[in-house]
This record gives sequence, structure tokens and C-alpha cells, in this order.
Amino acid sequence: MIVKWEPEWYALDQSIVVGDIDFFYLTKDSQSFCSDLFGENDCEVKAEIVSIKHLELGNIKGIVVVGLDYFVYLCDGQEIVVNAEEYPGEIVNSERVVKDWSCEVQINIFERTGLSSMERSDMMNGPETRAWKKERFERYKTLLNLTQADWD
Repeated sequence: MIVKWEPEWYALDQSIVVGDIDFFYLTKDSQSFCSDLFGENDCEVKAEIVSIKHLELGNIKGIVVVGLDYFVYLCDGQEIVVNAEEYPGEIVNSERVVKDWSCEVQINIFERTGLSSMERSDMMNGPETRAWKKERFERYKTLLNLTQADWD
């Protein structure tokens, strides 16, 4: 299934990394990733990210959202850091300009849980959330073949 990932910036977006199997939040029509997390207008799926394609950048290995920076890992080994607050969409570490950041993401859905992001959040306490986030970042590093990351 192809799903659209289109950033809203300001740390509102989900990280996506090829090979990752996790819970993701899609719009009710399952056409795109939801940016309005912790609401009732999304649906949780357990899925694998199979591929990420961008019209200008080509194939992407992953997009990791950390704070107000987005780290984009291209298949050729380049890492692009994108500002998500003061100048949303502007690349910080390159002269490259990207006009449209939307991506086509192929996912393989294993389960539709019936939960929303808000319901999932309500089920977890602070320590569980922190542990989940830490485990997720370690998984991203493994999938991206990184020993260290600027967002770690």
C-alpha cells in the first residue's frame, strides 16, 4: 500500500525508516500519515516501512524527526538536516533546495489496532514512553547503519 508522508513541520510528523516495523498513525482514509497526533482523527496500524520515494531526492532510507530538526538519510549515504521551526523545509547543511517535501511511502500493514494515537498515549505512562522512544531511536540507528547520530 502506498501512503503519502507530507510534513507539517514543528515536530508534528512521524519518523519513517525503511525496514522499521512499528505502530504508525494514518488518516482515517489510510491515504496519508497523520500529522495531528494525539487526537482522535487517526487510526493506528502496525506496519513495516518498505520504501520511501521523493520526487526530487529519489529513494530515501529514512526521515527521523527529533525536536525541531528533521534528519533525512538518502540512499547514496548523504544526511540532510532540515529546519522545522524558523524556516520550515529549509536544508541546514547544504545549498540544496527542495520545493516539495512530500514522499510516497510503501508500507506493509500487519494489523489495524482500532486505536487512535490519543488512546495509545493514554495507555502508556512516562517511563514507558521514554523507554519506547529510546528503543525506537536505537532501532533507527541500526536500520540506518549508524553508530552515532546527531539526534542521539
